Amino acid sequence: MKKVLILAGYYLPGVKGGGPIRSIKNIVDNLSDDIEFYILANDGDLGDEKQFENIKLNEWVKVGNANVYYTNIENLKLRDMYSFLNSIEYDLLYLNSFFSLKLTTMPLILNKIKRMPDVPIILAPRGQFSPGALKLGALKKKGFISFAKKVGLYGGIKWHATSNFEEEMIKEIISREAKVFIADNLSSNYKHLNYSKNIEKRPGELNVIFLSRIHPKKNLIKALEFLTSIKGNIQFDIYGPIEDEKYWESCKKIIKSFSNNIKVNYKGLLAHENVMEKFQANHVFLFPTLGENFGHVVSEAFIGGCPVIISNETPWVSLEEKGIGWDIPLKNEKRFIEVIQYCVDLNQEEYYEMSKKSFEYIKNNSNRKEEIENHYKMLTTEM
Repeated sequence: MKKVLILAGYYLPGVKGGGPIRSIKNIVDNLSDDIEFYILANDGDLGDEKQFENIKLNEWVKVGNANVYYTNIENLKLRDMYSFLNSIEYDLLYLNSFFSLKLTTMPLILNKIKRMPDVPIILAPRGQFSPGALKLGALKKKGFISFAKKVGLYGGIKWHATSNFEEEMIKEIISREAKVFIADNLSSNYKHLNYSKNIEKRPGELNVIFLSRIHPKKNLIKALEFLTSIKGNIQFDIYGPIEDEKYWESCKKIIKSFSNNIKVNYKGLLAHENVMEKFQANHVFLFPTLGENFGHVVSEAFIGGCPVIISNETPWVSLEEKGIGWDIPLKNEKRFIEVIQYCVDLNQEEYYEMSKKSFEYIKNNSNRKEEIENHYKMLTTEM
């Protein structure tokens, strides 16, 4: 059986790391019958100073279908990474971030100087090459990419793209000769679920949910600004870890300026097992993100019968044609406002039809056999 070592950064029971945690878990859950997975993960959740409780550190433990090694990633030095990468046998190394110093740059340095096992390496940028994501800290990122390319840090490695668009971004930024696997992200298994949403929808009222990290990339400020032009009664619930305190303070200034028809509640962190329940309790998911290479939260909104209003900076496209939501260019703010107002004005029958279509779409299109096979080939086939 092939052995794959994943440098994941954050993993279960963490939730603040967002989509990458779900991406890795879903790979493990779908392929663990044929591949043995080993995962290096941080000993706490994103932004937390305290360690996970009741978890053994610095030794291999079984977590679901994977073997996980929890440690303090921040304290890792190059010699520690050298020792770790040479401490176990594996057939492939999978890197789960592009800009991680500890979990991507250090292993690639060791690979370049031939101080780690001679195994294939796959790097998944996880949406970090999207135009919106690259704009955040653009000068620093551009300088790093330029330097890393000059020293040949990416020579001989392979890349995991989750869409044709991400493949093109990799080739544009790294090299036209880059070897890229395309394997769409796997979602959770929804095949056993049935539509069960029961929420009243009155014209002139709308329950809106935002579920993501409070960070400039996720663009909560813009979501709030869109609501200022809406006529009707809005209940806007925000879930997610506050990753950028300064950004959150700017959000709160907008919230304080709202008139009485818009009620905003910050609900804090949401455990993953409660995500579907919250989407079922809301009418639409508003998510004008600057960029996602997949967006697990979008699939989770759909399975909660929640149509989405998102930017076109994700792989979820042509949603209006499917009758399950809207993917709108960020520059077209007028269209965002029009769509939100349209949703406010929907009646029960109109909303129910869109909600049920959203559920059925993701149930019928999640984890197709072809997608699982693509991941298996990516992790086991020489390229």
